[in-house]
Amino acid sequence: MNLIIDQGNTVCKVAVAAQGRLVQHYTYPHLSLREAGQVLSAHPDLEAAVYSSVARVDKPLLGLLSERLHSMIKVDETTAIPLEVAYDRKRLGSDRLAAVVGAYSLAPKGSDLLVIDSGTAITFERITQQGVYLGGNISPGLYTRLKALNHFTSRLPLLSDLEDTTLGFGATTQEAISRGVLQGLIYEVEGYIKALRQTNPEAIVFLTGGDAPMIQELLSEEVCVEPNLVLYGLNKILEYNRDK
Repeated sequence: MNLIIDQGNTVCKVAVAAQGRLVQHYTYPHLSLREAGQVLSAHPDLEAAVYSSVARVDKPLLGLLSERLHSMIKVDETTAIPLEVAYDRKRLGSDRLAAVVGAYSLAPKGSDLLVIDSGTAITFERITQQGVYLGGNISPGLYTRLKALNHFTSRLPLLSDLEDTTLGFGATTQEAISRGVLQGLIYEVEGYIKALRQTNPEAIVFLTGGDAPMIQELLSEEVCVEPNLVLYGLNKILEYNRDK
């Protein structure tokens, strides 16, 4: 059994995997040593762990995992993955890399892929049917856009949540912000998908991240929503390195 740890900007997602399946999930603001010890005690069959962080690397946590398990991998620019990477890995976030590997491992072989991860930022990653990660683009996420409108203007309010998730034109300032930000994001996502499918009609699009369910409901294009895409990718990276 494998332990997968994905420390993001706001939450830490933890999963236990067995035979390629995620069998248990945990979520923490940050995985403390005490909480990690509890997870390890609850799953005595754990043998290996993979750790990814877009924030500060928790060295005491890595020490605990190395001490308690047979093997432990921290994903960085040197970690082997089952893809050819055309992106500068020194500047590539481990979460983005894991999402790409997750999509590649879940999709039928020989598929053109687009991976869209919508959270604090929204990322667009492109993988060819030959298994080459060409690279990706980064854009402000939904709530980053809401905060930017408030921060860089003197009169627009800060919306902590979308007050209107319908498309069209707003009749109040709150509606105008909600609909404008959301509709702009939907048009952006659909633009990427349509551009890819003009040349690759059978291309598969994976959508993940906290805003994925809401975005999917408003899209006219077919996508595969997988909330645990990064976790699947991290588990695949762990298995790939253990088999080498």
